[in-house]
Amino acid sequence: MSSRSERFAVIGDLTTQLVKMQDKRRYLVECRGKLSRDDFYAIEEYNKQIKELDAEISKKEKEVKDMRETYATEPEEEYTPDEELMMYDAYNVRRMYRELFPEEYNDIRYDVMLDDWGALAEWMTNNRYTEEVEDITPEIVIDDSVIGKLKSSVAIPEEFKFADNMTFYTMLRNIFRNKYILVTGPSGCGKSSLGKILAEISNKPFHQFNFGDTMNPAAKLLGDTKYNQEDGTWFKPSRFVSALEDNSGAFIMLDEVTRDRTGDLGNILMPVLDGQRYLALDESDDADIVKLDTNVFFFATANIGREYLGAANDLDRAWKDRFTGGIYELDYLPQNKEQELLQNRVPHLEDDDARRITEFAKKIRDLYKAEELNVAVSTRMCLAVAELVVDGMTLLEALKHTVLPFYPITAGDDTDRVKVIQAIQSMGD
Repeated sequence: MSSRSERFAVIGDLTTQLVKMQDKRRYLVECRGKLSRDDFYAIEEYNKQIKELDAEISKKEKEVKDMRETYATEPEEEYTPDEELMMYDAYNVRRMYRELFPEEYNDIRYDVMLDDWGALAEWMTNNRYTEEVEDITPEIVIDDSVIGKLKSSVAIPEEFKFADNMTFYTMLRNIFRNKYILVTGPSGCGKSSLGKILAEISNKPFHQFNFGDTMNPAAKLLGDTKYNQEDGTWFKPSRFVSALEDNSGAFIMLDEVTRDRTGDLGNILMPVLDGQRYLALDESDDADIVKLDTNVFFFATANIGREYLGAANDLDRAWKDRFTGGIYELDYLPQNKEQELLQNRVPHLEDDDARRITEFAKKIRDLYKAEELNVAVSTRMCLAVAELVVDGMTLLEALKHTVLPFYPITAGDDTDRVKVIQAIQSMGD
């Protein structure tokens, strides 16, 4: 049982520490308020320090509250003047330690003698907390580069996961500098989704043109001849032409450029993507041309690999040279990041189900890389499985329903299908 003076001393010390922390926080907030909105890194540094200090203040407030509640349950001891001089003694220091650090106390309670607690009490009496609030100015390292400013002002989107976050910021830099981007990778790894996200972040009108669904890329890019009785024959420009002329600076996604079987696509787009920046509506010398808006941006995707029917095995060197922002090889995500993506895109998906879906995908992809399977499991397929599981289907049923159609029995050969079924069964119930 502690005396009144001892209680006042303990709570007084904790309260003093709390007040000093609050003073320090007010000082940091005042310093932050003097910065301009362009000082991204300075503001971020102050925010970080304030956040850390808020956590310390919250912890100290809890200490004060807990200590007051502890003393409130103790019976009042008769007050004597001599106790005013005592400040701390072995008993109340031991009790305070027990309340603040219960686990550590249980480990040492039989090893620390009363004299030791008394020595600690004497030290506490003679060494009260007297730290003053320092007049600090945080050392701020400001990155004025384009990528540095993007990092400080644009957050990584939750709906897309990157194996390396620098990929995201270099892509934004290329949009800012109007350097066109080409993204390659397996089907279903998120290439098209990434294009839409980048267009939204950069606040550009989004136009998507898929070249895997046409045998006539010229009509898709240029337009087509129309006829009716009133007007006769007339030329209707394509949606692509309208996108090029969009004066708000369109974000144009050229999807699956390797699926063109005619060779026309490259011939038409070469002068569009290089320094000439125009589209000729036909091959004549006096052909009408469409000039590109100054801020139009091109984002192309390509599926390259042995499993893509009708796709070129590689890109022409002239194609690659047009994408000065770089060619990004997007692969499937590491398992932990793909699991995060599934749970972000499919609310209510349990941790264990997300883990097992991504484990299955990794197992199939490893077989594909070892050339034991002809097709891998895409992230798109994983999302489809996750949605079925959330809607009530068992994991094994969802995997069979979504994945097996990609592994049919061909000419009596069921080798791939059997391996996939075995992988599904290994996922358990």
